[in-house]
Amino acid sequence: MKLIHTADWHLGNSMHDIDRLEESKLFLNWLKERIEEFGAECLVVAGDIFDTTNPSVEARRLYFRFLASLLDTCCKNIVLVGGNHDSGALLDAPRDLLEALNIQMVGSLGDRPVEDLVKELKDDSGNVVGVSAAVPYVREMELRRFKTEDVADFAQNTFKGLYKAVYEAAEKVRDGRPIPVLATGHLYAAQLEGRPDNDNGSDAKEHGMRDIVGNLGTIPVSVFPEGFDYVALGHIHYTTMVAKNPKIRYSGSPFVLGFDEAEIPHHILQVELEKGGVPQVRKVVVPPYFEFRRLKGSVAEIRSQLMALRSLPQAHPVKVEILYDYNPAVNVHAELQDILEGESYEVVSWKANRLGALCAADFTDDANEGVEIPDERDVFKLLLMKQAGLKEADEQIEAQYAEFLPLFEQVLEEAERDSKEGK
Repeated sequence: MKLIHTADWHLGNSMHDIDRLEESKLFLNWLKERIEEFGAECLVVAGDIFDTTNPSVEARRLYFRFLASLLDTCCKNIVLVGGNHDSGALLDAPRDLLEALNIQMVGSLGDRPVEDLVKELKDDSGNVVGVSAAVPYVREMELRRFKTEDVADFAQNTFKGLYKAVYEAAEKVRDGRPIPVLATGHLYAAQLEGRPDNDNGSDAKEHGMRDIVGNLGTIPVSVFPEGFDYVALGHIHYTTMVAKNPKIRYSGSPFVLGFDEAEIPHHILQVELEKGGVPQVRKVVVPPYFEFRRLKGSVAEIRSQLMALRSLPQAHPVKVEILYDYNPAVNVHAELQDILEGESYEVVSWKANRLGALCAADFTDDANEGVEIPDERDVFKLLLMKQAGLKEADEQIEAQYAEFLPLFEQVLEEAERDSKEGK
């Protein structure tokens, strides 16, 4: 069976207010061409189809038009699952209509029986060529029913129970036939190719992922039964294998979704599967629509880099992020204004590198979707966490907070009193 594995489209994304609708259209047109050229019998999209739970009308229209465009191609099977950025309810709403068009959609797990995640895949002639086990992004509360025993590692135990149940359901559908079984997932697996073996996700933002899945951390390769012939994963934005296993892979996102991803190639994966065999996988580089550049260093160094950028050929619109070494005595915008005027590239992001100093970024939490502004006591706790090098408060931090909070409040009251008295 031939399939194309892709993920993390994030349709509707507007990184730094860049309009990416045309870029998305061109990618989907290009993807259709690759499907027809490869003769893919199945397309797998492993989550984060949209960038937000309430995508724009334009993003939704683009998505449905693309699905409709595949109906008259060789690709008679489409497997779609929701990611952590998606609204499972929104994706699942047209499920009956999609199933009538032979499009398998699993937006969220909820309380569905695992048998609902499994489906036969057929070719043009109606012959069964494979079985899909479509597992979406799974929330912690949805995993609880797969807990098999009291263990310290909740995530490992429950994911193992989930994928074991899904695999057993898929084997019943396979029914001894010599056809491959593919599974999906949207999670952060441990032991990614190019990452240390003890990777625990603590620096996930450093390598192409915006957020870890809830509090579940990294998921070991052992949760996936060996009988799966291919596991198509999403959530990591670059192309990689898991634990050097050629059957378990991330396709990565086809788009640059942050300037930290600007220097890495973005792919789709063309995969040829057979039962019990090693998948034949080819990485296909997605042609860029924009060119993203991150310039960093002192003001003088950035000026030099901007001068060099002038002389480079520009086949695509160029978007620039300037990451400058912070100096309170230097107005960076004013220093670089003369060299930026009239240029064809566009600076869309300015960031200060404060060289380890405590800054506003230390008081933000990308996983927090609320808009609450921390008060003085919240900042005090964050300072304690920063001093200890922690991202979350543990028992020791809570004890220190309780011990020193009265003293902090006394100092705070004195400062407020002195301010009112004009001291």
